[in-house]
Amino acid sequence: MIPRKPVGVLLALAGVIGTVTVGAVPQATAATAASAVSVTVNGTAGLGSIPGGAIGLNTAVYDSNMNDTPIPGLLKAAGINALRYPGGSYSDIYNWQTNVAQGGYDAPNTSFANFMGTAQAAAASPVIAVNYGTGTPALAASWVQNATVTNKYGVSYWEVGNEVYGNGTYGANWETDAHCQTSSGTPVTVGSEPAQTYGCGPGTYATNVLSYMSAMKAVSANAHVCAVLTTPGGWPDNVTNPQTSPLPWNQTVLTALGVKTDCVIVHYYPGGSSAAAMLTATSQISGIVSTVKSEISQYAKVDPSAVPILVSEANSNVDMDTQPNALFAADMYMTWLENGVSNVDWWDEHNGPGTNPPSIVNGAQDYGDYGIFSSGGNNSGVTEPAVETPFAPYYGIEMLSKLGGPGDTMVNSTSSNALVRVHAVRRAGGNLDLLIDNEDPGTSYTVNLAYNGFTPTGSPTVFTFANNGNSITSATQSSTSSVTVAPYTLTVVQVPGSGGGGVTAPGAPGQPAVSGLASSTSGTSSGVATLTWPAATAGTYPVANYQVYQQTSGGGSTLAGTTSATTLNLSGLTIGAAYTYDVVAVDSHGNPSLPSPPVTFTVPPPANASCAVHYAISSSWSGGFGAAITVTNRAATAVSGWTLTFSWPDSGEAVQSGWNGTWSQTGSAVTVTNAAWNGTIAAAGGTVSVGFNGTDTGQDPAPTVFALNGTVCANN
Repeated sequence: MIPRKPVGVLLALAGVIGTVTVGAVPQATAATAASAVSVTVNGTAGLGSIPGGAIGLNTAVYDSNMNDTPIPGLLKAAGINALRYPGGSYSDIYNWQTNVAQGGYDAPNTSFANFMGTAQAAAASPVIAVNYGTGTPALAASWVQNATVTNKYGVSYWEVGNEVYGNGTYGANWETDAHCQTSSGTPVTVGSEPAQTYGCGPGTYATNVLSYMSAMKAVSANAHVCAVLTTPGGWPDNVTNPQTSPLPWNQTVLTALGVKTDCVIVHYYPGGSSAAAMLTATSQISGIVSTVKSEISQYAKVDPSAVPILVSEANSNVDMDTQPNALFAADMYMTWLENGVSNVDWWDEHNGPGTNPPSIVNGAQDYGDYGIFSSGGNNSGVTEPAVETPFAPYYGIEMLSKLGGPGDTMVNSTSSNALVRVHAVRRAGGNLDLLIDNEDPGTSYTVNLAYNGFTPTGSPTVFTFANNGNSITSATQSSTSSVTVAPYTLTVVQVPGSGGGGVTAPGAPGQPAVSGLASSTSGTSSGVATLTWPAATAGTYPVANYQVYQQTSGGGSTLAGTTSATTLNLSGLTIGAAYTYDVVAVDSHGNPSLPSPPVTFTVPPPANASCAVHYAISSSWSGGFGAAITVTNRAATAVSGWTLTFSWPDSGEAVQSGWNGTWSQTGSAVTVTNAAWNGTIAAAGGTVSVGFNGTDTGQDPAPTVFALNGTVCANN
């Protein structure tokens, strides 16, 4: 039986209207008419470019089929352009120099050189996890030397360890970590680690990451050295232990790394007891990303837009080899990328049949295999198909290659039905591609398409991966009004067109940068900022002006201003609110460009406020957390009687109980009034401290705006 990575953490999260008619798409039943769904694509609401090396896959040194001859061709055909090595928890026992995994199994022909042969043949970027568990900074640095300096393989991302938090710090041990000690203070024995370990918590990990980072960047200053974080909402995020982790893992690690925070890693295994629960889990991705960015800003105190986020393992644990997981794969990859993640790596290339008995899912055989290719194994008398036979998720990933590629622009799209998920991409030439993910197992839908900032000009090509299919089919249609999608089907509609003109449009402007971001004490809508962006290149006609759009909730956008310059001043911004803007260049004949990558920022409280607030999580556990708030009076006169107000950024956060004041909450708004004995805050530096225990649904980003007696306070 093929050795497997322990599953480890499984998230408990679980304008112009046209028509496209697809006659070849199968219906749920011949007698059932398709229901209608409205989909709108907003060509002026850019979500950024698809990164190079974004569509990744895990490989493992225990996989004897990892470098089989057909693999590079299969990977290229699917558009898989990144490969992670050496494989999950094996990363923390693997010595790249000797090709030996301490206590594990190394299959023949799986060395780093063998892996790179496959990666180069597949034109895939390598993502490497160095050995933290039993390795050293020097061993990691030698790997960087070999890969980056000697062989010039172009490795951009290096992870320090795998799921290091699974080293026994929180009472569950699947990850080898020789830094750990037993309860008696002796070093753990590799291969016989106890469930509970000591001396190897997040503080120890952060200290060692800094050592790894120093050694590795001394070899290649351009290497991104990535720290492992717990995934917001997944165990052991928000779990603390008085002896081993008095503060949450992410808070501890990011605080210690500070301005040296270079890159971060999370893993994603949404589970649940059904396909429906798995398929809806992707709606939580935006919250996960926003929480990670909030933590980077709050604890590391660096601009999170400058810190790449990688999802170096992702899969589900439901219906893994069948159509539901193909639907999940396509939606999951695009949702992460639309939220600004740099790379997503599916787990994994080959894995073998699972420990649970095989099952039949909607008429298809599921083997419980986490791989995208068959290993030909047998479980409970059920034998997988021939080695290298693709499972359904492979085709789900391949559908993304029909949607877009590196450098293409993702744009906002919305659906009127939550079971019909959509993603849209504008190609470099101006065409628009739309992915429609019908997650309803029993209903066909007629999808009516509306486009803002885009004009269809020709006949679309439609690609389909049908339920229980074993290939992707295509057809060319003659009109652009609607597309009918069958149950459990992935569809990509490639629509020729442009921003409107039929000539070469200007190139997209560069990503805007924010400067002069500030606010005053004169009111909550006193924020100002200046946007500046690199100029667009001219197309057939010269660039006449730039349109700056503010993206709004629900996938819309509003015109914030038009200018002939490459800068725009913003005012009247709400303190604590997040804003997203992008820019479209328009030429002298009215032809618009593709949108620039977006910029997102939050308006800070005024730095010169008469009060300041420090907010910090003091403890956390599954489903809840504790926090302390210190209010400082900066004014020359004392405060006599006070009320502190703030609002939660996440709807799942709530105050359960508080102390040193009277606490109340209405919706997301929290109010604290002084107790009888602490109503006075002395002048010029006097403080008062309050605290509370709260509940959450796995994500607890810090409030951004606090007000004392109605005056917005500075954050400190």
